[in-house]
Amino acid sequence: MAADRPFFTVVTPVYQGLAFLEGCVKSLLAQTFGSYEHLLIDDGSPDASGKLCDALALADGRIRVIHTFNGGVTSARNFGIREARGRWLLFLDQDDRLSPYALETIRAALPSAGCDLVSWKFHNVWAEMAPGPCGPHRRYARQQMGLFYRTDTMHYVWTKAFNTDFLHAQGLLFDESIQDGTDDLPFVNAYCRTWFTLHPGAGVWYLEQPLYYYETGNEASVSNRRQPFLESHLTMFTDLMQDMDRLYGAPEAEQAPLYRRCLHTLAYGILSTPKPRRKALRQTVLRRPEVAALLDRMKRHKVYSPFYLPYRLGSTSLVCFLFRSFEGSKWWYWKFYWLGYYLLGGDWQRD
Repeated sequence: MAADRPFFTVVTPVYQGLAFLEGCVKSLLAQTFGSYEHLLIDDGSPDASGKLCDALALADGRIRVIHTFNGGVTSARNFGIREARGRWLLFLDQDDRLSPYALETIRAALPSAGCDLVSWKFHNVWAEMAPGPCGPHRRYARQQMGLFYRTDTMHYVWTKAFNTDFLHAQGLLFDESIQDGTDDLPFVNAYCRTWFTLHPGAGVWYLEQPLYYYETGNEASVSNRRQPFLESHLTMFTDLMQDMDRLYGAPEAEQAPLYRRCLHTLAYGILSTPKPRRKALRQTVLRRPEVAALLDRMKRHKVYSPFYLPYRLGSTSLVCFLFRSFEGSKWWYWKFYWLGYYLLGGDWQRD
């Protein structure tokens, strides 16, 4: 291992990033821990983002620019993984920022964590970011992965430190066929599955102060675009539930937020599917055995979601109506929420 090897590699895919990229890079330049390289992966951006990357790299030697063809965010992230030289790899999206104390806090946590994975909280209000090197930290044992899911960080690659040598040795990369912004969870699932298989006593070391600032005002972000239902949406949740059961041994009852998140995400995909194709989803999605098994789990543990009855009824129209109201005034959403709750007996656990 080279003596001058940086401790962190931070990977940032860049595509039409002029509005936010400089703030993203400056959040790294402001870090209180400086042993890092910042890889800016210019994903064939048609605007001047590539030139901005080059200018930023000239100003600080820790910034490295890779110009490539437009292959999407998964392709750009894979370039970053292959080129990473740091001991630990972090992901930072071009429109987001890190707390000035993020790298210092993560660096301090890693030796204490041992074989545990290290994850941290995020926030979308900059004023709520960690005001200094921070604690407390909480450890989730392997069997507590259902409880860890409640932190709302499991889905995202930018709330975790990945061992670079492990990534390279295992050949772990993003699925480049996923181009709708849902590529994080399949990658996290694959990494955790491989890591916990090789480190059966490992858990998750969770840093409870927000270290990552998530920008919600970028309308050009892939996550803000409507994406129709894809098979991968169901697969990533099914895979995670199987891992919760078989690999982690997490009790079913502790997985309630995962069940609700699955129904919500599938509903978003159904509503986003063009109307001529939407009717077919009644058989291809709502009648799937995986969905039936999920609904059975929810019934067994009385886990309530307002989407539970529309899925049970196999009604894409009701699913779309409910999600459309959720995105709008929410008046009908809450009416249906309470109607469904009392129709089921009024004793199911709500979120």
